[in-house]
Amino acid sequence: MSEEPIPVQRTVFIEAEPELVFGFLVDPVLMAEWFGISHVLEVKVGGRFRVEVSRGNVAIGIFTEVTPHRRGAFTWGWESADTGLRALKPGTSRVEIELQPHKGGTLLRLVHSGLPKDLEEIHGQRWALYLARLALRLTKSTVSEHQSE
Repeated sequence: MSEEPIPVQRTVFIEAEPELVFGFLVDPVLMAEWFGISHVLEVKVGGRFRVEVSRGNVAIGIFTEVTPHRRGAFTWGWESADTGLRALKPGTSRVEIELQPHKGGTLLRLVHSGLPKDLEEIHGQRWALYLARLALRLTKSTVSEHQSE
């Protein structure tokens, strides 16, 4: 009997309003500031999601949910990648991101489900890294905005 995969779950508090955070999830220019090096984002249900996460490692999918400033979801798999990641074919996993207003900022919850057992750890580590970058990037912008007031 095989073990049921456990979804990767990450939560981060971001010192910015959900509207600002959402922009960093759907705008290719803003996304490049925290995740990936090239982006094609057709932000609508059925639209393409394609991110070259690092040189030669390209994740692709289709947007399955888009609720501005609150929620987004897309399928996820590797179009091209290092040998180990290739096992995760396009369309075989799903990333869901939820934004909730929380104490003057945003609580971002990410769930990545459908991952093969041997890829859970690497995806969990990378999502933690990227979400920390996003939180840091937005904290800097929030601090800058308050200092200029």
